[in-house]
Amino acid sequence: MIRDNELSVIGRTLKPHGINGEISATVDSDVDLDDLRCIVLDIDGIYVPFFINSYRSRGSEAVLITIDGIKDENQAAAVCGLDIHALKSDLGEQGSLDGDDGFYMSDLIGFKLLDQAGHTVGTISGYDDSTANTLLIVDNEEGESIYVPIADELINDFDAEARVISINVPEGLLEL
Repeated sequence: MIRDNELSVIGRTLKPHGINGEISATVDSDVDLDDLRCIVLDIDGIYVPFFINSYRSRGSEAVLITIDGIKDENQAAAVCGLDIHALKSDLGEQGSLDGDDGFYMSDLIGFKLLDQAGHTVGTISGYDDSTANTLLIVDNEEGESIYVPIADELINDFDAEARVISINVPEGLLEL
């Protein structure tokens, strides 16, 4: 049985592509699909491994994936709109926030983000690693999404059990 703590979210299935079971998906840019033994989808609360038959890029953001056992548009539609997980053991150092402890950026989703004074900035809902500086996507109490840079030198405190991270938020960033 695959457990939640063995997985890391690496993307999302979007929609069927064509009639032969191909699926349009997004996958983190730092993940090489060739290195994965399988991808894992949450099907009705159970983590199910799927083996990738083939994949190809579609533009700069998407990839088209053919999965073993998915043969038509209806089967593809049944697995669309789901997070794509990978086994952390397959990812190795890829996407690691800190290579020593094997913690990944996607593991921060759902964490509470605090500023240096201990005030709640919001809840981390995602991250953007498409630029030179990785940005956390944080949903604040007003329901707005803000982008906050993250780097080892900005982290004050990290509590994985409490799911809280405290960072030095650059001055004026929250007022933008």
